[in-house]
Amino acid sequence: MTHIPVADPHALLALWERALPLPPAAREALLAGEPAAHTVGEQRRRLLRALRQLGPERLALRCACPACSEQASVDVDPLALLQALPPTGEQPDHRLDDGPWRLRFRLPAPGDLQALADIDDVEAFVHALLRRCVLDARQQGRSATPDTLPQALCERLSARMEALDPAASLAFAVRCPTCGHAWAAAFDPGQALWTLLQSHAEQLLLDVDTLAQRYGWHEREILALTSMRRQAYLQLARAD
Repeated sequence: MTHIPVADPHALLALWERALPLPPAAREALLAGEPAAHTVGEQRRRLLRALRQLGPERLALRCACPACSEQASVDVDPLALLQALPPTGEQPDHRLDDGPWRLRFRLPAPGDLQALADIDDVEAFVHALLRRCVLDARQQGRSATPDTLPQALCERLSARMEALDPAASLAFAVRCPTCGHAWAAAFDPGQALWTLLQSHAEQLLLDVDTLAQRYGWHEREILALTSMRRQAYLQLARAD
């Protein structure tokens, strides 16, 4: 399960160093911890818990208005969001009956996001994801391939997946303070967690640099200090 080593600066920097070169999907999986989550929604629930370990109670989600490009913001409480999410079922597969079509499918997994990470076009990405998740497709009793699913059926399948695993796609209602336009702004807990982790790591490195120059200590000696003692030495160093 997810555990961000806030109290262990050595481990926090090691985690940051491992995550830094990874693409976003692989980084999100790393930050979500072991064992690997079965669904994207399960992984993002872990990331919401980790956000409360590392960050403030409320995060400011900032986004550009799609109508006028003005910046808008909404406060996000990761714990409240987590508690508001309905539970995700634990079934390995699900069914969708729609007219002549009978589908058996699974929910998207973190490995799907990593496998499709190179697809930039949103529509192409969604279709590729659906094809990976359809386990069996039948039209009027005859076997069909996921590539032959009509667009309307794909849309209903996508909506069914979102309903079964609501944490997989998080969004907040936002209204522009300038033009009044309202829209749903996506919230990426993996990116939010990485931003916080990177900020903590960079601050630690700045602290090490300051104390190493002032006292000639090695990184391991500086990080071995308690947070309170390290801050006290930083105050002394900056007072000179």
